[in-house]
Amino acid sequence: MKLAAALLLATACLSARAQPPIVLDGQYSLRTDEMSLEIIGNRVCFAPDKAQWGRLPRPAATHDAWFCFSNDSQARRLLRVPARQADNCGWQARARIVIDTYQAYMEQGDGNDMARLASVVKVAQPNAIACE
Repeated sequence: MKLAAALLLATACLSARAQPPIVLDGQYSLRTDEMSLEIIGNRVCFAPDKAQWGRLPRPAATHDAWFCFSNDSQARRLLRVPARQADNCGWQARARIVIDTYQAYMEQGDGNDMARLASVVKVAQPNAIACE
């Protein structure tokens, strides 16, 4: 009986974490300027269009909703992010993506939401981000 209860609890915990895929339109960016690297790190992030913020499983945002990809290497490949270049401070492009996990950062201090990029429906040609 204890084993059955433990299995039921484990199954409930796993299903609570499972999230249906979420399709989002917006813009990815990889910023390589000194301040961005210090605050965010060398990560590809995504800012969904404001009309789609409600699709994210997080409390209503009072600020711009955005997140970085937990599977950064795969995200770079799927989004076809160009390699770093000395004459710019990163890349950005419009995209329609599918994420299948989302982790809201609810702590105080530095940190950001994370999501796993499952697939890319479409992505525009990337534009270089000018250094300021």
